[in-house]
Amino acid sequence: MKLLVGQLVITALIWMGMASFYDQMNELNTWIFYLVTSWMLLLLVLVIKEWFRLKKSTKEDKDINE
Repeated sequence: MKLLVGQLVITALIWMGMASFYDQMNELNTWIFYLVTSWMLLLLVLVIKEWFRLKKSTKEDKDINE
C-alpha cells in the first residue's frame, strides 16, 4: 500500500508540473501527458481498491475476534 501511495504522490507532482505547461506542449508532449494521466488514474483506482480490501479484512478480523 505504501508503494502505491508513494507512486501516486510522485506521479501527481509530475502531472501538476506538466499541467502547468500544457498550453506550450507539442503533440508528442501531449501524448506523454495523457500517458502520465492514465497511469495516475490507474494508481488512484488501485489505491482505492487496496484501501477497501484492507478495510474489509480488518472488519472481518474484528468480527471473528468478538
